[in-house]
Parts: sequence; structure tokens; C-alpha cells
Amino acid sequence: MYYCGIDIAMKSSYIYITDSMGRKKTSGEIPTKAGVLRQRLRPYLRGGLGVAIEAGNQTAWIYDLLVDLGAEVTVVNPTKVKLIAESRRKTDKIDAKILCELLRIDALPHPVHVPDKQTRSLRGLLVARRQLVSAWTRLCNVVRGMLRQEGIALPARSLMSFVAWERLMGRTYTHEHLPIVLDAYYQSFVSLRRSIQALDKQLAKRQRADERAARLETMPKVGRIASLTFLAAVDRVDRFETSRKVVSYSGLCPTVRSSGERTEYGSISRQGRSELRAVWVQIAHLVVRDKSRSTARLRRWYSKVASHRGKRTAIVALARKLLTIAYRILKDQTVYCSSLVSKAG
Repeated sequence: MYYCGIDIAMKSSYIYITDSMGRKKTSGEIPTKAGVLRQRLRPYLRGGLGVAIEAGNQTAWIYDLLVDLGAEVTVVNPTKVKLIAESRRKTDKIDAKILCELLRIDALPHPVHVPDKQTRSLRGLLVARRQLVSAWTRLCNVVRGMLRQEGIALPARSLMSFVAWERLMGRTYTHEHLPIVLDAYYQSFVSLRRSIQALDKQLAKRQRADERAARLETMPKVGRIASLTFLAAVDRVDRFETSRKVVSYSGLCPTVRSSGERTEYGSISRQGRSELRAVWVQIAHLVVRDKSRSTARLRRWYSKVASHRGKRTAIVALARKLLTIAYRILKDQTVYCSSLVSKAG
């Protein structure tokens, strides 16, 4: 068995390979290219090759390449590899050597989960949509601010439709520059909106093809984006032993400080997938504002928490509750029912 540590960089990477006894077989800097990696690693595959790499912006394609070659790949969080993070002498060679040695003695931290290509594709679509929606929102806010300076006050979300923009474009303005500026912004608005619609069509196809999304959408106020965001982040629900691990993964769990017999709970950790946290906190807000029977039990639970801990804390607690329910729905292969509110811890 051979062991390999690779310190990956944009243009060149450093590899370090040893045998099972820790004897160095080869090392050196190589271009970060698929063909070069295959050529350099292929001689060590026959006896079995374990490879350790750090998570980064090139992890996906390198991971796929190594797996296709037949290597056993371990992806680690660079901040958790303390020997590298705390090393005073930090070079590519040292980082690769430490990765290799920690892999050989089975001392690496818990590996980073690498989702399959389909899940990574879904993540990519959702990331692109979030970025476009953010740009779209910023554009509308800039226009609202510009018009406010001219004495024209528009309510929030008033520029989110084509009809609203056409009405705005049809107005008469005292300043001659305004129609020109508005037309320029309108062209960008149209482009962004159509790009978002194109992505929504692709996401709708993913939604229809995944029965797990249909189960999640039986939950109150959970739609396509919320369900797909959960599935893209969590990937396989069975990789989480408990719902608490899903909540921790979202960064919604409170920080804990314990000293002796005293335990203090602080604000949420925010260490996890920020998109999962943001979307499901938003769902919690929608549930609280809702007046239908489907959300009644959740709203009563929220009100009870809010009366003791305050509304902000209760919203976060409700988001955790909703994530726990979503976990149970997928884990038990069931659909939402109000009894899950009391069952979810």
C-alpha cells in the first residue's frame, strides 16, 4: 500500500508518496493538470494508493480524477489539520508530507463529505441562482434609492416585476437624465430576470425528478428552493446519525461554554452551510406570519418559546425545529403531519 499527500495550488501542486513503512518513494512539484497527475500516480496504483488532499476550489475535479484512477481519496478540512495550520515552517513540501504521514498512520481529522456529481451540479445551479437574485435585488435597491433622491418614494419589492418597471418607465420626469439611467438599469433587470427564469426551469426539472423534494414540500411554506437547498446541502440524509448533526451542519446550533458545573449557551455557531441556514430561517419567518391551519401547531410552539426567550431566539429555534422535521421526513421516508412538531427534538 502506498500513501500520497498532495498540496494543491492553482498552477502547480506538490506530491509526496511513501510506502506503508513510511519510506519515501517520490516527491516533487508538478503542474496541476489532469494528464500530469495521472502519469505521476499511475505507477503506485497496483499496490493500492491512498491519497489525502485538502478541500479547496479545485477539489471536485481532482477528487473525480483520483477516484477514476482507482485511488482511495480522503478530503480534509485544512483548518482542522492542526499540524499544517500551526506549523511555523509552512511550505508546499511540508504540507504534502504531513498530509501523507497523517494518512498513513490514520491520524487525519474526520474527512469532508464529497457529494456525487449530480448533487454538485444541483449545488452549482442553486449558487448561480442565489448570486443572480442578489444582483437583481441590489439593482432594484439602487434604483429605489436614486428615485428617492428625486422625491419619488417606492415601497420595498416594488420593482420586482416587469409591469412595475414598465409603469416606472412610462412616467414623466423633471430631470432629463432619469429616463436614460432607468432604461440602462431596466436592460440589466430584464437580463437578470430571464437568467433567473432559465435556472428556475432547470431546478424545476430536478425537483420533479426527486421524490425526496415532494416529501419535503408537504411541510408548510417549504417550496422548490427550500427543498432543493436542503437536498443539495445534506446530500444523503443517512450520513447524519441524528437530526442534531444536521442542525449543527447548518450552523444553527448554539455555542456552548462549560466550566465546572456551569454551562452557558451563546449565539448560534454560524459554522456550517450558510445557504441552508439562511433559507430555513426564512421559512421560519414565513410560518410565523402565516394564518392557515397547516402552520397552527408550529406557530403555537413558536409563541411558547417567544414568550420565554424572545422573538429572535424563537425564530432560530423554529428554524432548527423545521430542519429536524425535514430530517425525520427523509429518514423515515414519510410526509409532514402536525404530530412531527412534538416528536422533533
